[in-house]
Amino acid sequence: MNGFNDLFKKIADFFADSWFNIVAVIAIFVIGGILISLLAKLIMKIIYATKFDNASGGFFVAIFKVVLWVFLLFACANILGIDGNSFLVAFSTVALAVGLALKDSLANIANGILIVVNKPFKKGDYVSIGSTEGTIKKITILTTELTTGDNKRIVMPNSTVSTSTIINYSSNPTRRLEMIYSVSYESDMRKVKEILYDVISNYEYTLKTPAPFIFMSAHSASSVDFKIRIWVDNIDYWNAYFGLNEKVFEAFKANNIEIPYNKLDVNIINNDISLPNNNENKES
Repeated sequence: MNGFNDLFKKIADFFADSWFNIVAVIAIFVIGGILISLLAKLIMKIIYATKFDNASGGFFVAIFKVVLWVFLLFACANILGIDGNSFLVAFSTVALAVGLALKDSLANIANGILIVVNKPFKKGDYVSIGSTEGTIKKITILTTELTTGDNKRIVMPNSTVSTSTIINYSSNPTRRLEMIYSVSYESDMRKVKEILYDVISNYEYTLKTPAPFIFMSAHSASSVDFKIRIWVDNIDYWNAYFGLNEKVFEAFKANNIEIPYNKLDVNIINNDISLPNNNENKES
């Protein structure tokens, strides 16, 4: 009982002697937290107004906020008269315990740093990460966020992103479009190549360099396949893809080039076989 009373007395004395410091620490902590949030928002606005990668900018701002919060905690401890070395030891112990409990989160932070440093993509890039495709929206301390073509929000751990195969469809200014068109075996193959070359040469999205290329790629079961390769501006890829299908179809139709499709031939065999008359069988 005496031990409890002594502990209570020490706590009461501490608050009685340090009430001003405690109030000051609470005020500094609250005001400091507000200032940190405002400063982070201001930095993000500056980043949005510059050419700095917005996705990476969000990551750096998040790290900056963590650093400021640590400094704020040290300042509050100093005001309360807590020895800096003692607080550092205690803080390190707590940080170690939290780190062991949240080792996966720390791995995500480390991989987030690798993503920002290596820059495999930036905000607005259309990428494939493993089996997931979408447009990069932002990189946070723990995750990378994408938006799919049908407007779904995907949040991936940075560890998953860092260990997956990343295909960036937006990193280069141009992209090769490769298409296959099939015609019947009865078609004039020379004419088919001339028609395809005329279509892609006059196609609005086709770049002159590298030059377009056409070749017979396969003799399929019911068709001859022609493959074309053209280069287009990355931003025009999908417009070029769908538009070219229409152009080729119209050109084949105008020149009576048959596009093979599955057919079912039905042959009716009429065998003139006389069946016995049942009435005659009964009479006999």
